[in-house]
This record gives sequence, structure tokens and C-alpha cells, in this order.
Amino acid sequence: MVANPATGIAKLVSSLHDVTGKVMIEGFYDQVRPLEAWEREMWAKVPGVSDQDFLTVTGSPPLFGESGYSSAERTWARPTAEVNGIGSGYQGEGSKTIIPSESFVKLSFRLVPDQNPKDIIEKVRQHLEWNCPPGLTMEFIPGHDGKPYAADPNSFYGKAAQQALRVAFNAEPVLIREGGSIPIVQAFRDLLGSDTLLLGLALSDAQIHSPNENFPVENFEAGIRLNQALLEELAK
Repeated sequence: MVANPATGIAKLVSSLHDVTGKVMIEGFYDQVRPLEAWEREMWAKVPGVSDQDFLTVTGSPPLFGESGYSSAERTWARPTAEVNGIGSGYQGEGSKTIIPSESFVKLSFRLVPDQNPKDIIEKVRQHLEWNCPPGLTMEFIPGHDGKPYAADPNSFYGKAAQQALRVAFNAEPVLIREGGSIPIVQAFRDLLGSDTLLLGLALSDAQIHSPNENFPVENFEAGIRLNQALLEELAK
């Protein structure tokens, strides 16, 4: 008898999380920057991002994820380990009683301040090697990576941006994080010593990266007002 690679890859994938969704890679959370109390308080008041809102938009049965955090907090401030693709064996019509010769899985990891991607890649490698079932061999192929970034809302630029938002929209700005990837902004900080202001103008229903992605014309006009106000604030 020989070990089944399809069963092996299933065991490897299942080792990544516990039943609550917590990532079980040793040291994965060691460098994660804790959420500030003011962030949790502010985010709880943001319309459209409650757990019930996520259920309504996604149509998911129950929500799932790391316990102790809301859906918005998990999306904006907590790291993840995700399975993006998996495959093995016969996948055509009908059935075949075979044992596949190989299997694969594609993984991605969303990191947050102050995690180091090189460190996380090595921790992932060690975890998979430790949990590789006996009788199987494993090849680990790392992909590209980028450092997480967070701007300081209390810096000169952060305060200028908040005031510009007040002027442009006549409303109090909401400071959130985001789960997207723009690795070059941390490179700007590391290489040039320059921070980057990320001022979102898209609405929650903009369907970013979807076939029906949209952006209202009035938001372009708002962006013009915002940039004018920001330049005036920075010039003071």
C-alpha cells in the first residue's frame, strides 16, 4: 500500500486552522499589531459593515472566521490563511478507482502590520513540512510577497487628510483599514522615507474587481474637491 496524495493534501489543508478559523501556524500571530480601542469603537459605527450586513450581501449561511472579532475587524485588521485552489486525481465524468500520483494546493496569506512576509513564508514552509503525512514528499514553491502598510492618522499628513475630508464632504471622516494589497506603498516608506495617503472614494457597493464594478460620477467630482482641500491643508 502507498499513501494517497489526495488524502495527504486534505490533511495538510485542514492543519492550517482550528475549528474556529484561527490560523494554527506556529508564530503566525506573534508580530500582529493589536487593534486600538478607538478603532474598534469607530468601526462599530460604520454603516453597512455589520455582521448582518455581510450576511445580507454575501448570502452566506452563517459567518465564519477568527473568534473575538467582527467581520469588519477580521477584514480590515486580522491576518488570514486562505486556500485559493486545490486539485488531485481523476476529475472527469463518472468515477475511477485510482490513487492519484500527486496533488497540489495554492495558498495565500493576507498580512497586517507588523508581520514580515519573509518570516511568514518560512513559518508556513516549516508548518507544512512538519505536517506532511508519512509516505509522501512535498515541494514548496513560494510566490511573490509584499509588506503590509498602515498610515499614521495622527501624523501631519494624516491630520491634513482628515481635515481635507471634512472640508470636501462636510462630514466627519471614518478611519478604516483595508484588506487589499498595494505593496509599493510600504516600499515608498522603506526606500524613500515617505508615507502614502490612501483616501477612499469608492462606495461599499462599488463591486471592486467584479464584472459590474462601478464608480459614481459624483465621486469623481468629490475627488476633485478633496484634492484641492488636501493641497490647501498641506500648504499651511
